[in-house]
Amino acid sequence: MSQIQLNNKFGDWTGVEHFTANAEPPFVRAAVTSNLNWLYLHIELENEVGLDENILPNEYLLLLDLDDDIDTGVDYANLGLGVDLLINFANRQAIRYTGGSGVENLNEVGLRAAPTYSSKEFEIAFSRDMLGEVGASIRILWYDGDAESSFPASGMEHEWNDSLDPFTPSSIDRTEGTLNRVAFWNMNNRMDQTPAKAAMERILQAVAPDIIGFSEVSNVSANYVRGLLNDWIPLDDGASWNVVKDDYDLMVASKGAILSSHASVYRQFPVVVEAHANWQVPMLFTSSHLKCCGGSSNEAQRQSEADEYMAFLRNAVNGTGDGPVLNPNAPIVYGGDLNMVGLDDPIYTLVSGDISNESANGPDFAPDWDGSSLTEWPVLQSDHPFDYTWTSNSLSSEWIPGKLDYIITSDATAQYMGGFVLKTEEMSTERLIALGLWANDALAASDHFIVVADLGLGELMGYQPDSDSDGIYDSSDNCETIANNSQEDFNGDGVGDACSDSDGDGLSDALELELYNTNPNSSDTNQNGIPDGMELCLCGSVGLCPGDITNDLVVSVADLLALLGLFGASC
Repeated sequence: MSQIQLNNKFGDWTGVEHFTANAEPPFVRAAVTSNLNWLYLHIELENEVGLDENILPNEYLLLLDLDDDIDTGVDYANLGLGVDLLINFANRQAIRYTGGSGVENLNEVGLRAAPTYSSKEFEIAFSRDMLGEVGASIRILWYDGDAESSFPASGMEHEWNDSLDPFTPSSIDRTEGTLNRVAFWNMNNRMDQTPAKAAMERILQAVAPDIIGFSEVSNVSANYVRGLLNDWIPLDDGASWNVVKDDYDLMVASKGAILSSHASVYRQFPVVVEAHANWQVPMLFTSSHLKCCGGSSNEAQRQSEADEYMAFLRNAVNGTGDGPVLNPNAPIVYGGDLNMVGLDDPIYTLVSGDISNESANGPDFAPDWDGSSLTEWPVLQSDHPFDYTWTSNSLSSEWIPGKLDYIITSDATAQYMGGFVLKTEEMSTERLIALGLWANDALAASDHFIVVADLGLGELMGYQPDSDSDGIYDSSDNCETIANNSQEDFNGDGVGDACSDSDGDGLSDALELELYNTNPNSSDTNQNGIPDGMELCLCGSVGLCPGDITNDLVVSVADLLALLGLFGASC
């Protein structure tokens, strides 16, 4: 069996036997497995919860009988287990009844979980070294304090398994087919600290990104960071990195030119950059740092920020509003520290385009160029099968490591080729030496790990639609569904004459101007009381040639235009 990966993707649990709940709500199913280093749990629930948050309150407990012996530990709620370790998720506490010191936090028992935000499904891991003394087998029970129900009835018995396929560290070399390597990194305001800078330099030299989204850089200027990058990762021919900063703590650094930047989007910094030439069009690259932490006001603020960005993106894609107008199929890359704790709604909005507050931010839209959602990529640590990007330096923290930093792209145009989160403390000595890194570099540089993605061409890149096949791309065609390569627009209203009926008489402006010499601004050109569309009554009165609406004895495009102009009129 393959190594379990904590990445909010549950396909690797397919081969693990599950216990299924029949009449034991709120539980649906659960499973347990292990390897030499970790105990893994999978749980699926009927209702969405924030496992270790109070935004969606729950009373879920996890009871672990570490030696499968009822005579040791505590028979909690008379459930028939000798509970050695109790996990109270909502309170973020572990209670050790055997061989411990009472109440501990979840870090002290080596707990990890995914996702970090609310869900109906979670995967959880415990470090075996931190669980305490264990027997040859273990028994695990889920308990809901609200319903006073447990699942499965007699617990899940599990014999330790040391034979899972080991996790193979992934290469951090650039993936074949990559056009641009992008990175997002929360710098924890350490870019002016000498020890942190040394670690940052080694990491950036090993990673070698082309475009970087920085957050928590309020204490340094764009010129300062430009100088660091020119020193750390010098470009060919003496060229300089291009760096721009918003009005607070976000930056974008790019090897290519920065064509425009848009600091008006709150806590998000969209920048149009000149990316690899094979994209054919500039890239929209957004560095973000959404509102931190739990609580109803923070949740509402984070959702408002997600809504605001999607309104910005909708306008940029559709060419409306005061912001940039994106070229068709422009690669869209969004990421950074999204602080995704509590509710999952903001990440759902950022991927799907489903705006929560439409009255303030306008309608929903499909944000990818193929009419689908954007894609949030499950980037794993390069040397560890977990996806978390933030961790506290102290075991005393009540907050367990979590995935706070994300990469989202328009996969129709910017396909994820590969990527990684760089956590140097998990690397072997040989690998560190080969990459020029030190074991403590990641945590010395920041409390967030750098997130890296290699992006290549999606299926739509280079394709620009021309719906009416008139040689004018839809993006600039003033009449997308009716061929009009001349793009005539007599009144300059932005709608081509071929598909505009300015006076509402049933005749297109093009027909009135080019065929009938009537006035496209008057529904009754000769003022005889009969609208032009009815008076002309394009019925083919000669009758010698079916389809010859214009009565010129030739069935031509002019007849089709005349017929299209009749829609909605009566004769």
